[in-house]
Amino acid sequence: MSPDVLAGLVLRLGVATLVFTLLAGLPMALRRFLRARLGAGAVYALWLALPLGLALCCWPPHEVAAPATALVMAPAANDALTVAAALPAARTACVPAVLLVWLAGAIGGAAAQMLRQRALLRALGPLRPGPGGAWLSMRPDAGPLLVGLFGARIVLPADFARRYDAAEQAAVLAHERVHARRGDLWWNALAALLSCLFWFHPLAGPARRRFLADQELACDSAVLGSGLHAPRAYANALLKTIATASLPVGCTMQAISPIKERIMHLQDHVSPRRARIAVAAALAGLTVAGASLAWAATGKAATVAGSGQYRLAMDLSIDGGPARHQEVLTAGTQRLAGLRDGEGHDCEADLALTEGAGATVSVQMQLVCDGKPAASPRMLAKLGESMTLAIGRNEKQADGSYLTVRGFRLSMKVDKA
Repeated sequence: MSPDVLAGLVLRLGVATLVFTLLAGLPMALRRFLRARLGAGAVYALWLALPLGLALCCWPPHEVAAPATALVMAPAANDALTVAAALPAARTACVPAVLLVWLAGAIGGAAAQMLRQRALLRALGPLRPGPGGAWLSMRPDAGPLLVGLFGARIVLPADFARRYDAAEQAAVLAHERVHARRGDLWWNALAALLSCLFWFHPLAGPARRRFLADQELACDSAVLGSGLHAPRAYANALLKTIATASLPVGCTMQAISPIKERIMHLQDHVSPRRARIAVAAALAGLTVAGASLAWAATGKAATVAGSGQYRLAMDLSIDGGPARHQEVLTAGTQRLAGLRDGEGHDCEADLALTEGAGATVSVQMQLVCDGKPAASPRMLAKLGESMTLAIGRNEKQADGSYLTVRGFRLSMKVDKA
């Protein structure tokens, strides 16, 4: 895989990390405030912005037409300035290591969650048919819960019939059926995947726990909002449910959300219409913002030379030696060989000319040292005006000018042919 592709992957990962920080941090910070005004269901729906924003980070690369920006590597007001052209190459060499560390962490996290899922499912023991199409576990401390991405099954504790009365049993089954109807198992699988991909992020674990807690609160709200179950019976069912380990991909009635918080919010009621409008507006705004960020991050400036011919006059000095003057006619890329960077490495460069608005011209340089990409500076000037690029170690002279004593100094002027 080429260094440019690897660097692009690291850039995408960086942008995705920024998006994750914003779209996970906002619901975490505002969930209590929004739940009091919009309701638990609306807050749970707002978490959809996170995978939506991350999906936009996969926007395919595209070229954007934009005027070139000036990047003139001129000496500063000191006696010596080192512009190490090999430094970008060293950074590029770190890119594969960064990707390997990230990939190893993601695979390790996924393997750990798969093993935990398997162990918890095996701990349920053999299942036998139960009431209402559900299944009974062999253990009294397993369930109620919903498992199975393909063919979801409600698993109830072994003493389900003795522990809960009829009204409470109906409430428990309704709770798990709401999870199944809304496809919460798939959302939990996506949350598990994101926690693996962003294993290095300090918000990954807390965000997942808040998401699952909001999921349970939204499910409570949906069950009681139907008007078919009394809040007292529902609260009693919650109190009788034994807290169990949370499955990585599963919906456990009593595992994540604090029981006190859930009982306190059983009487919450918010206008469904107002909540839907607020959530739709928020998601639309976040989508537009995410699309803009993804579009900007995946843009690649076009560097195609203009169709006309240019007269390129160059004065090149290497290691403080006398400047060599050369004039060429070019309509595309011009190659310079025999260069050196500040560390003495042999380099060569390709110069690509692009004419812009206002009689300006940009010169994009691709510098390669010892066979590795080293730097990509860009210069911008008016046609007929001089531009200078110095790479290496520069020393101030008695007359106030600078001399490149190690590396090269390139002065050029571009005119229409």
